[in-house]
Amino acid sequence: MDSVAVPARLLEDIFRLLDHLDPRYDHDGLHFQKSGYSLWLEHENTLWQLWTKINQLQHQIVDTYLLTVKDVTEEEKRDLNEWIARGYSVYDNPYLISDGTGSPMDFINGCRVGLDMAENPSHYFGNAATERTGGDGDDDELPWDIGDIPF
Repeated sequence: MDSVAVPARLLEDIFRLLDHLDPRYDHDGLHFQKSGYSLWLEHENTLWQLWTKINQLQHQIVDTYLLTVKDVTEEEKRDLNEWIARGYSVYDNPYLISDGTGSPMDFINGCRVGLDMAENPSHYFGNAATERTGGDGDDDELPWDIGDIPF
């Protein structure tokens, strides 16, 4: 069975930073009275450190995600890496397609469904042109009456 390893030290650092951001955190070791101390700056610094540590997990997140998707092609992997490089999540897709529960589909499955929708729109939308006009789809009329629009 395939597995993905996350360095224990990285997880320890993330949990330490999360504890530090907890408002119940014991700040007794800090020197509030010293010149130049800023609680706001310390908070921002901790958030930045947390963000960097979580970004270090990105490789393991992608590897874990790829274990959950069947028959991934090299082209899909390349597209996924470009998607991640642009700052998006593996758990979102460029078509904004949602699953049956209303949650966004993951990248590869969302792309697969998006491409299938483009190739076979009648499987997803029926024949929208003939349904809307009731004919051959060549009517130039608007599907609504202009009087229905509130101004």
